[in-house]
Amino acid sequence: MLTAFWARYNQRLAEKPLQVKTLTSFFGFTVGDLVAQMPALLDGKPWDAARTARMASFGLLLHGPIGHYWYNMLDRTVMPHASKSTTAVVGKMAIDQLLWAPVFTSMFFSYMEAAEGHPERAPDVVREKLWPTLKVNWTVWPLAHLINFRFVPSSQRILYINTVQVGYNAFLSTMAAAKGAEGESPEEAKKATQT
Repeated sequence: MLTAFWARYNQRLAEKPLQVKTLTSFFGFTVGDLVAQMPALLDGKPWDAARTARMASFGLLLHGPIGHYWYNMLDRTVMPHASKSTTAVVGKMAIDQLLWAPVFTSMFFSYMEAAEGHPERAPDVVREKLWPTLKVNWTVWPLAHLINFRFVPSSQRILYINTVQVGYNAFLSTMAAAKGAEGESPEEAKKATQT
């Protein structure tokens, strides 16, 4: 059964790469949020379906489509004649981590705030959470991407990333859900501590 699923997945990936990668990210972000909520669920707290929907929609609308074009662009432009060479692999990883990771992280937190109905909070949330999130990001993704760019076929990058990202998405979901005291925005929390 798993072999048949894998064959079907690859067939659909070849036929409709953008669609399959987008659905793969939808699934990866959904599972990541469910993993993040699992401790609370086990403690008897209710499932936050809206939070899962926000994470899933980010995977569907942004991560999957943008990731498809981003990784194709890296493979097409960074030493395509020697794409598995050490220089190409390290170059792609460095570009991804130094350019894309801060943009992705800022976009993620901005999207989550907008999806919660508070787009005005996005700049403050990004200012508060970008650096701590990037520090965790850089403990996971440089090594993951060295493996990715060296060993994973270009067509399978989004699947590989979403597999690694289940745990990282759980972290992102937890970071996005973290609020200051009484659920206020980071700016409101800062003002409260100054009074």
